[in-house]
Amino acid sequence: MFNIFSQEKRIKSSAKQTISSIKMVLRNKDGLIDASVKNIFDEKIAAIENSLESNNIEDTAKLDEELKGLETEHLSKFTKSKLRQNLESLFIALALALFVREFIIQPFKIPSGSMIPNLLVGDHLLVTKFMYGTKIPFTNIQILPGIKDIEYGDVVVFIYPNGDREPSKKGVHYIKRVVGLPGDSINIKNKNLYINDKLIPLEYVSSYDSVNLFTRAYVDEYEEDLFGKKHKVLYKNGKKGTDKGIFIPFEKIPDKHYCVMGDNRDNSRDSRYWGLVPFENI
Repeated sequence: MFNIFSQEKRIKSSAKQTISSIKMVLRNKDGLIDASVKNIFDEKIAAIENSLESNNIEDTAKLDEELKGLETEHLSKFTKSKLRQNLESLFIALALALFVREFIIQPFKIPSGSMIPNLLVGDHLLVTKFMYGTKIPFTNIQILPGIKDIEYGDVVVFIYPNGDREPSKKGVHYIKRVVGLPGDSINIKNKNLYINDKLIPLEYVSSYDSVNLFTRAYVDEYEEDLFGKKHKVLYKNGKKGTDKGIFIPFEKIPDKHYCVMGDNRDNSRDSRYWGLVPFENI
């Protein structure tokens, strides 16, 4: 019984779709179709609509096939082929996906342990592309302003800034936390970060084993308060301080440049080692 009802539903749906398609062509191409051809379609459409109204499934199926044949014979030059329709749908879907990826959001997979404990290796994120401004695809040229400025504590994805000097890393995406804005001075003393000579508070949380890419380290976890934005950071247990790298201290960060660091402070290559990140790379 269910199969019978299902078949009737398919026949009715097909007939209604055929009627709708033909009526649209007749309406849109009114001046290009002979009156005699229009009369043929008007008669067939009236007949199939009567069969639908009277629930005569057998006649509906027969008239639907006849109507489709007439459509192919007389209207095919005014309609798109199924292949063309499918290709156009595919093109639209691909264009929409590309638009979303280039202007709205882009998937990103955490490649390393530099942001542990807040972001783990292999985590998948959706990164907004318009937050700090919209750029022309495949360039760093900004065409629209952002909806917010970069702030302390923001986690940002950016293109490695020294790609010209290190070709193997050119175009590689990194993810770090912003700890310094244009105009700031940055320094590190022991484990503490200093911004404009102001100590950024660290509050001890706990110590534990941290496993990262098959290596084990005993770490201390702290909560860092970056001007009201709190997040967890890790330091290796037993070390008095963390490495300044070769760039710290920064006396004054230039305009449109940012200092970034990983939350896993003793297991992160960041602004301490390769310098500041230009705004256009973010």
